[in-house]
Amino acid sequence: MYGAEFETFTQDAFGVSTILRRADGSTMTARAEYMVGCDGGASRVRKALGVSLRGEGNLLQLRQALYRCDELFDRLPIGDGPGHGRHYHIADNQSSFLIMQDSTRHWTLHAVVEDDAAMAAQFEKVIGTPVKYEMLYVGEWKQNLLLADRYAEGRVFLAGDAAHLVIPTGGLGMNTGVGDAIDISWKLAATLNGWGGPKLLQSYEVERRQVGDRNIGASRYASNGRRRWRSQWTPGFNDDTAYGQQLRANLAEVADIEQRKTNEMIGAEVGYRYVDSPLIWDEPGGPEHLFRTYDPTAWTGVRLPHSWVHENVSINDLIGRTYAILRMGRNVASVDHIVNEFRRLGAPITVLDFPEDRYRELYKCNYFLVRPDLHIAWRSNSLPAEAGKLAALATGHAVDNMSRYHAAQYPTQPPKSLAS
Repeated sequence: MYGAEFETFTQDAFGVSTILRRADGSTMTARAEYMVGCDGGASRVRKALGVSLRGEGNLLQLRQALYRCDELFDRLPIGDGPGHGRHYHIADNQSSFLIMQDSTRHWTLHAVVEDDAAMAAQFEKVIGTPVKYEMLYVGEWKQNLLLADRYAEGRVFLAGDAAHLVIPTGGLGMNTGVGDAIDISWKLAATLNGWGGPKLLQSYEVERRQVGDRNIGASRYASNGRRRWRSQWTPGFNDDTAYGQQLRANLAEVADIEQRKTNEMIGAEVGYRYVDSPLIWDEPGGPEHLFRTYDPTAWTGVRLPHSWVHENVSINDLIGRTYAILRMGRNVASVDHIVNEFRRLGAPITVLDFPEDRYRELYKCNYFLVRPDLHIAWRSNSLPAEAGKLAALATGHAVDNMSRYHAAQYPTQPPKSLAS
């Protein structure tokens, strides 16, 4: 809540009570059925749950300074014209890089220096030309590759940096956190609306922790690439000699290979697939998880690949926030029995038809069940004999254990004494 800071919480079988401290020092208690800790790498929620982070911590300590410099953008000679770059990586032994922020006036510099005051001299050294500037802020940060032991306990969940810490190299931190938020949000909405089964919320950790683990690996891969080309720097690099020219040429050659790992992460960003999820119909095999390349496939567990249906309208735009049965091609049968099973559980569902041959050729199956988050829960060339089993699986009501994980039970109705 605005103006109040989180202090602690308690949970019971029917909800979470959170104590918040106002600016004037007074406290208040907020009650909710569930809570999600999205409070960053130093998460108080994670610590209160007793959840540990595992992996590689404090790999590199840098300072970050924010500057205002109105003239710098037009004076930088790098890019497709004066000042057209946004990220500038400096070849030195201080891991320096300069980033243009939300305007052409504000900049951040990251570097390994001895103290806050040294960031002013470092800015001048990196720019290499006299400019008028104001240093607005200096702080410290550490590079980490860490994953939470678990993403939930009872009615409390972790998302974003509270659950996983990656190195910004590769740009996966925000992508992974947004993916967490999407996954937990629709599952919480389903549970609160009464149609989500007990395995729905339990699947959040199953699905998202594996993505966090993979993206930490992708971040490690990208940051190792940057370290390799930075390691080519050595004294004499800037000398106007044949030796200096050789050093610069060698670094440029290595960087041309290794720096690409930083910017080519589309496979990690959009090509991930949920494996062993209790909400995904078991389909052995599947595409390899690749960091740098994305080969669209309509395998179960992946996000439904995009294709244009009309001008500026993607197939994903038509699905909305419900389950959807997609019928591809001309020779398809009625799916009313599947729809009825979802509706019996109270789950929203729609049917979309794509009769043109190109859809069947593109997606390789006649029928798809797509979840509200656009991930494919089931596909086949024929309809299931037990439509109720499919509906129960996709909504978290399946009684058989479809994965190696066990569902936690989450009561959805409080006792009458708490109903008000």
